Amino acid sequence: MKRRLTPFVLAATLALPLAACGEDTPAATPSTVTVTETPEPQEAGPEQRQLTEDEIMAALPSEDEAPRGFRIDKRGFDTTTVSQRTTDPESCLALYMSTQEQRDFTKEHGGDSGAIRFSSRPGEPGSPGISIAIWSFDEPFPQEFFDQAGAALAECQDHTTQISPDDSPGEWQADAIPTPTVGDQSFGVRIGRPDVDLAIDYMWVRSGHNLIHARMITGYRQSNDQRLQKYTQGIVDELKKGTS
Repeated sequence: MKRRLTPFVLAATLALPLAACGEDTPAATPSTVTVTETPEPQEAGPEQRQLTEDEIMAALPSEDEAPRGFRIDKRGFDTTTVSQRTTDPESCLALYMSTQEQRDFTKEHGGDSGAIRFSSRPGEPGSPGISIAIWSFDEPFPQEFFDQAGAALAECQDHTTQISPDDSPGEWQADAIPTPTVGDQSFGVRIGRPDVDLAIDYMWVRSGHNLIHARMITGYRQSNDQRLQKYTQGIVDELKKGTS
């Protein structure tokens, strides 16, 4: 007999413990793969070059840019964690940007990274929040990782995932979400449980040497694409200004 888990426990088994509120409006489920791409420029701009830690922290949203009613959560979002996630089918790891190939690339080419986390009740487990992160590399982040994520979506509509060997596996559903074109390439996916109206929206953006990410816990009937775009596009725009 299956255990009945609370929404908070379900969220904790899906991703790092963070939460966020989306707009309380229905979201249509697209039937197409949500990878969007813009032409590569001939000369890399400042948003595509490898970044220093100072540049990353300067590009992240400030406290004044937190969602209404949210504050900086000092628990943060650890961008240095080495993923131990497994999925069945294994190809579904691409949805989390966590295939073995991606882990090897990060180990070999990873540079500085940084993130910020906003919560409505900082320090309180399960409080609504949103995390935004940047990872920078000494080589351009491979386009194939985004292509693999898009290709995996059809096979992984129903899949099992386990964060670490000590955690219990859970059954999850993956669906396409509206994904605006941001940076060189962007990919969005909603992973969760429609039966308990719980999901996590992931948006990934490739910009040259950089991987930009925003994620938030949401209800399955909520729409968050505008908020995800706001923060990921805001980082790209800030990086385009370059350094003084």
